[in-house]
Amino acid sequence: MLIGIAVVALIWGLEEYFDVILPYDRYGYFITIIVAAFCLLLAHFLRRANTAKILLFFYMSLYLISLTILSFINSANSGDIYTFSSTLQWLPILYLVAFLFLSVKQAVISTIAIYALLVSLLILPYLGLLHVESAALKALSINITLSHAVYIFCMFGVIKLKQTQKESQLKALQMEQAANNDGLLGIGNRRLLEAELDSRVAKHTPFSLLLIDIDFFKSINDVHGHLVGDDTLREITQCMNANLRPQDMLGRWGGEEFLVIANGAKFDSALTLAERLRTAVESHSFSTVGKVTVSIGVSQFKPDKPLSQTFAEADKALYQAKNAGRNQVVAAA
Repeated sequence: MLIGIAVVALIWGLEEYFDVILPYDRYGYFITIIVAAFCLLLAHFLRRANTAKILLFFYMSLYLISLTILSFINSANSGDIYTFSSTLQWLPILYLVAFLFLSVKQAVISTIAIYALLVSLLILPYLGLLHVESAALKALSINITLSHAVYIFCMFGVIKLKQTQKESQLKALQMEQAANNDGLLGIGNRRLLEAELDSRVAKHTPFSLLLIDIDFFKSINDVHGHLVGDDTLREITQCMNANLRPQDMLGRWGGEEFLVIANGAKFDSALTLAERLRTAVESHSFSTVGKVTVSIGVSQFKPDKPLSQTFAEADKALYQAKNAGRNQVVAAA
């Protein structure tokens, strides 16, 4: 709005300097600056931005439409089309402001209403309701009717294109999320985890891996059924998520296996985190199956060894934890 106020002030100053300002414009520019300043106050200090936008749009519409009607009548009487053509060159700004400040539905209605008013005004001479002798004014009326129709058509086209682009971007985002997230648990899947790991390796970001396996999960499915098994997976996911740090990432590696990427964690911190997760699951009371435990293997990535070796170490540590009686954390050698 500050830019708008500055533009109006500049136009006012130039017209005064070149002595081409119309009497009602001199008052109109002053009132426009006052209204714009009030809307600026309303938006930034009273936090009523939407009200300010609507108020400013309707004021501009009233001002420019009034000028259009007055200048048209004046041109019809005097034969001088300068005033009318000067006003018409600013009228299309209403179409733009409508789509910037109003909802799409409100903007469409406002634009059609403004154009209908303009057309009805311009066809008055052809209906015999207003005597116009100036051939230039008649030609200008026809050109304005056609050109404004093109403006509106192009504006609708741009808006439609923008909506289509937004819909395409949203659909692409939804497809990407569906491809990267586990549909059952709502956390990252193996594809997302691998992409995160590749990114961190490329950036040389230090991290540790916690490879987590649910103990005797097959027996849960066999005894209670897969629906209870799914509920158990969800509860374990929620339990572990509640005990992670903000910088950690939990994902489903596959089946009943989970992977935690402990970003920036030193090995001792990663072991502490793993123990906290194991304890949290062990102490959690599951609604149907009772007590559930997990085994965790922990390894630390180092730049001088490949990522596959870090995984192999975490997998070996997990295997040792399960062989040693499960429900425990084992660190990679």
